[in-house]
Amino acid sequence: MLYGDRQKTLLEIKSPEQEYFELINKEYSFHDAIKILDKIDWDFKDFKTQYLTHSFHPYPARFIPQIPLSFIKLFTKEGETVLDPMCGCGTTLVEAFLNNRNSIGNDLNPLATLITKVKTTLIDENEFEYFNKKLSVMKRYLDLDYRKVDERINNLPNRKISKIFNRVVISKLESIRETLLEIRDEGHHNLFDFGRVALSSTIWSLIENANGIDVDNIFIKKVKSMQNEINKMSKIINTIPKVKVICGDARKLEIENDSVDLIVTSPPYVNALDYYRVHMYNMLWLGMDFDLFRKHEIGGHSHFIMNRFRLLSEYLGDMLRSMIEMNRVLKRGKLCVIVVGNSSLEYELIESHKFFAEMGKKIGFRLIKTIHRNIDKTRKYTSADIGKIDDEYILVMQKVDNTNISADDDDFVSEVVKEQMIKFREQVKKGPGTSIRGKKPSSERLLKNIDKINEAIETISEDIKIKK
Repeated sequence: MLYGDRQKTLLEIKSPEQEYFELINKEYSFHDAIKILDKIDWDFKDFKTQYLTHSFHPYPARFIPQIPLSFIKLFTKEGETVLDPMCGCGTTLVEAFLNNRNSIGNDLNPLATLITKVKTTLIDENEFEYFNKKLSVMKRYLDLDYRKVDERINNLPNRKISKIFNRVVISKLESIRETLLEIRDEGHHNLFDFGRVALSSTIWSLIENANGIDVDNIFIKKVKSMQNEINKMSKIINTIPKVKVICGDARKLEIENDSVDLIVTSPPYVNALDYYRVHMYNMLWLGMDFDLFRKHEIGGHSHFIMNRFRLLSEYLGDMLRSMIEMNRVLKRGKLCVIVVGNSSLEYELIESHKFFAEMGKKIGFRLIKTIHRNIDKTRKYTSADIGKIDDEYILVMQKVDNTNISADDDDFVSEVVKEQMIKFREQVKKGPGTSIRGKKPSSERLLKNIDKINEAIETISEDIKIKK
């Protein structure tokens, strides 16, 4: 082969990303789009995932943007509405925003909804000029009254990590906070929220690196990076779609019936993570009530310490209520996509996607397919414990009927969860210890799980109730 011919051949070879975009950027019928799902390599190995506003803020256990993007492009049209009822840091909403789809994001975590709002809000360059001028005089707040600093120190959580926040660090964080409050008081509310996300991301960096001396410079560097990505996004967006971000409970969605064209969400994993602990310091500086969030968090690791299987019952009840609400707001014939990984309770494997599929059948969903994908642990997780999860499942369900069940129906929820827990107990009896890592427990230890599951079954009616 001549050199020129070889060079031409090399140029014609498409990268996996090019092939992917060519695949999803075509129009298909619903049935053909379902077939296209089988042609996508869902591992998305080496794909760029931290582009534009996706890079604004670290967030544990978030899914990569290509997952919602695939379903948005294949199953919705411009101007239609996409919902993520547990939106986290807003990955689904950013992809809807970039592709001219209206979107609704809901999350109980006020920090999550703040990040989501900022990621989907364009800001004019003139506004940024004002913002940068305010930051240039921020140093004047460094001579704060140290009584305020001492008060902040005395009210930090009783954790080892609190030692990072010494008097110098707190003084600098307070100077940033005071500047942002001044920006808010002068009527620049979008800039205020933008700055709060930059501050929260700065606090995250301090905790991750355990070094806070250079706080103000870390913050300013973050602000510049975020401004740059917003400016890039502004050049891409021709028509600004509608975005609604709700700080609310996925079990009680403030959304009209039959109003949504697609749902793509990644709910919390049972027993994997306490989001309130991860976000505690960020929320503290932003004046958010992390204790209220802790109380109502779905799947929180801190719930039912003495019997983790009661946590499973609670989790299934919460997810069933959330799925009932998803069915209520979704249009008939449209897709509900849930992305979730397996987790572990007391050496037993919890295959959440199987629970969800079974529960979905009872409330008007039809399972179309379950897609398995391997995940890059370095991208998805920030916790070593959660990082043990190296794969996940994409559950694709279609709404075929309106459920007449209310998410408030405790009797129905209790009945369905009990059925699932009894099936799980029989599964454990047949093959105990399905999720053993490291040192293998004794047979006696594994047999105790049956007693704990029995106890959890007995307390289902109590454990599935929504806490007041």
